[in-house]
Amino acid sequence: MTWQTWEICVPADVVTVAENLFRSDDAFASLKPKIPAPVSRIHAYSRFGTCGSTHEFLIVPDYDVDLDCRSIDITRSLRGLPYPSLKDFAQSCIDRRNHVELCDFVDGTNLPEEWGEENLDLNGMHDVQWVLNMQAKPDVCPRWWPTRPKDKREIWQSYVRTKEQRLDCSRPPSRYVTQYRHIGSEDPWTMLWMRHEWRVSDSGNTSITPKAHLHELLCFAVAKTMTG
Repeated sequence: MTWQTWEICVPADVVTVAENLFRSDDAFASLKPKIPAPVSRIHAYSRFGTCGSTHEFLIVPDYDVDLDCRSIDITRSLRGLPYPSLKDFAQSCIDRRNHVELCDFVDGTNLPEEWGEENLDLNGMHDVQWVLNMQAKPDVCPRWWPTRPKDKREIWQSYVRTKEQRLDCSRPPSRYVTQYRHIGSEDPWTMLWMRHEWRVSDSGNTSITPKAHLHELLCFAVAKTMTG
């Protein structure tokens, strides 16, 4: 079975509330933890599946993606799901030096290099202290974490300047501008999501009770289809 995975990030102090919310709804079932993966705590997160479908949800503390869910800008989808703004998500990828997520972000949005200069903090090195803190957690493999400092501007430039290099015979430059975008295709962000800034601190999440609407709990959800 192939699962469609959603990582739901919530403030670290309400992880238990989020888990109990899923457990209190008969539409969801608890699943076995994911298997461990390098540079990840994915096996440590509570995992829930929707009954009768292949959707799975992982509850992720915001610290584990180097974000503060209560202060970042939020954009809601047409169905009301909250996502991080483009700049906050991109900044998280760079600060964590998460090359896989940053690559998907760049190739999915096809944003120019100038966008990063205007919207991101590219000064200094990536967040090595966060990496060390994650590496030191007892339930992770300490190997392969990006502990060597790397300039954030260099990280950004290394992906926005190499989009064409990631094309191949199945995605030729004559048809694709990035590995995920056809030439002339509409921006998936503006096409699929309506722009609406929203802050968790204004949402009343401190009074979440079981059976509350899930959309009011999710601080943001990151799916592989977000930028693809």
